[in-house]
Amino acid sequence: MVNQIDREIGERLRRRRETLGLACVAVAKALGLDAQTIEAFERGERRLSARQLQQLCGVLDAPPSHFLVADDEVAPPDGRPSERDALLNDAHRLYRAFFQIQSPELRGVLADLAESFAKGGRSAELVEAAQMLRPASDLDSNIAQLRAFRQGPWSN
Repeated sequence: MVNQIDREIGERLRRRRETLGLACVAVAKALGLDAQTIEAFERGERRLSARQLQQLCGVLDAPPSHFLVADDEVAPPDGRPSERDALLNDAHRLYRAFFQIQSPELRGVLADLAESFAKGGRSAELVEAAQMLRPASDLDSNIAQLRAFRQGPWSN
């Protein structure tokens, strides 16, 4: 039996599909289903299995949390859906990029930076460390400085 959660997940599925400009038929074909099944998921009339959700995440390029996390857990203060979607998209980009980083030390630096900023840190040292991580900067030459920052005032 479907419930309110199924309807919310279906609504998020529909919004994500429409944001990407995909038709129900295209999503259905990618999953080996028919368009009516996708429409039933979107209306919350049919419950997604874990396997189907995993497949949908691949097709819609979104993490499971995009569909499963309650709005009040990720919504910015004003709670507008477009900002929520932007927040989840950024989180997904970070997630995917983070696991592609080969250096455990650099992953640690990034995690420390993110946690420090999340705690409200806005010191000059934090901003400087974050700027060293920009794509235009030379990461190799900045590693020593990043190591020092990691041991500095914003370390855990």
